[in-house]
Amino acid sequence: MKTKIKWIKLESIHQPLKRPFVTALHRVTEAAAIRARIGLENGLVGYGAATPNEKVTGDSLKSLAVIMDEVIKPQLLGQDISDWEKLLNLLQHSIQYNTPAKAAFEIALYDLRAQLFQTSLTELLGAAPRAIATDYTISIAPAPQMLQEARQLVAQGFTSLKIKLGDQSLADDIQLVKQIAGVCPDNVSLRIDVNQAWNIRQTLAAINSWEKANLKIDFIEQPVKANDLWGMQQLVAKSAIPIMADESVHSFAEALRLIELHACDLINIKLMKTGGLSQAVKINQLAEGAGIQCMIGCMIEAPESIAAAIAFAAAQENVVFVDLDAVFMTKSAGISQGFSSHKNQLLPSSSVGLGFNTNQVRGEEAWN
Repeated sequence: MKTKIKWIKLESIHQPLKRPFVTALHRVTEAAAIRARIGLENGLVGYGAATPNEKVTGDSLKSLAVIMDEVIKPQLLGQDISDWEKLLNLLQHSIQYNTPAKAAFEIALYDLRAQLFQTSLTELLGAAPRAIATDYTISIAPAPQMLQEARQLVAQGFTSLKIKLGDQSLADDIQLVKQIAGVCPDNVSLRIDVNQAWNIRQTLAAINSWEKANLKIDFIEQPVKANDLWGMQQLVAKSAIPIMADESVHSFAEALRLIELHACDLINIKLMKTGGLSQAVKINQLAEGAGIQCMIGCMIEAPESIAAAIAFAAAQENVVFVDLDAVFMTKSAGISQGFSSHKNQLLPSSSVGLGFNTNQVRGEEAWN
């Protein structure tokens, strides 16, 4: 069977958001990505996508385009996908960092591998496709707008709301969470994401206030700087609310370091941080062995990488939190392949591979 990589095509895609997505780190108005398609000699085509984030992974759309086209692509052309471990090793060592670029190619390769085995990506990763429940993130906005969005999301069927904080005073942030909790029924839990905007003292003050108010909070995500492992360690030791690591964990080595230091209760895995599915699986296995549960998260991403993340989460029992709400945020939301959605439920494709085909909408700019 002809399983060598015959061609690779890249194109940029831009999907406007329904509304700006604002965090303590940045403001996003579109889902911008580089779509990768890999074709084998036998005619099979695999799909993937890379989403840049200058504040987290250190990439821009322009830098990703150059790295993918001029550095990684030439190394993959002509390689045989049947030599799987060698191919993954080549990709992961093709260049330092640039994890979104690696993720795009690796997702496409996993798509192809699943097609070769005539199975869905979820099944390739170890389980039958099943529905998973995602939260929805309320990004930073004036308090009345955030409260109104919370009401709307609850009415739409979401039972977990993730609240972005960190751009105003601590007192205002603390009060905002209490106000949002006040408009939510008892079956709705809150998740707090500070994106590194606080210090230890501020975080503990917020936790103390919310604990006294008996708020239902699943976790607080990355409250202090990514490199402040001592701070994370102190919070884990003192907090009654679980502390989740996000920007602190990109790689297996970083996950191992945090686990050894007891510097996190939970880990947020994102394919754009890990460089794809292979490292995501390894990080999740490491965390599971240490008794640490994981969340699958995302940037404001393209459907191909979101579909891969959904398949990953559906196949991993230790991934108990899901934050893949980007599927609902673009103006074209609901028009996709690779997965389906209903209210807060996401269902990975049961089709062979990732579930995409050549009839999908093309990107705006193709350069090869």
